[in-house]
Amino acid sequence: MGYYGLNKVKAWNGFSNFKTIKLKQSLNQLFMKHKSLFILLLLAMIVFSCKDELISVDKENIVADSEAPVSLKAGVIDMPGRLLASNCFQCHGTNGYAGELKIGEQSASSIISDLNEMKTKDPRSNIMNLHARAYTTEEIKLIAEYISKQIKY
Repeated sequence: MGYYGLNKVKAWNGFSNFKTIKLKQSLNQLFMKHKSLFILLLLAMIVFSCKDELISVDKENIVADSEAPVSLKAGVIDMPGRLLASNCFQCHGTNGYAGELKIGEQSASSIISDLNEMKTKDPRSNIMNLHARAYTTEEIKLIAEYISKQIKY
C-alpha cells in the first residue's frame, strides 16, 4: 500500500495525485530533519517584520529620574476598604454574611474594637489574631467602614 497508503490516492479528475503526495512527504521529512532551522527562520522573519514597532522609541524623552511623575492608567478606587477587606472574603463572604461567620451586620465601631482586641492576642491561637496584626489602625478603620455598609443579599 505504500507510505500511509497515500500512493493509491487518485484525484477526482482522474489524474494521479502520486507526485503531490510524494512532494508533501519529502517536505515533511525535510522539515522534521531541520526543524530547529525552520523555527529559527520563522522567528527571524517575525522579528524583522516587527522591527519598526520594536525600535520606535523616542530616545530624547526618556527620563531616568526617580523624581519624575508617574502616570497610571488605573481607575480611582472609590472604596479603598474593599481592597483591604478582600482578604476577609475567603471566610466571611464578599458581603460579610457567610454562614456562621457573619460580620456584615456589625457596626464599624464594633468591628474596629474586635480587630484591635485580636491584635493584642497571641497570633498562633487564632487565624484572626494573625490577620488583625497585619493591618494598621487606618486600614482597620477602612475595612470596618466598608464591611459595615454591606447589605445582605
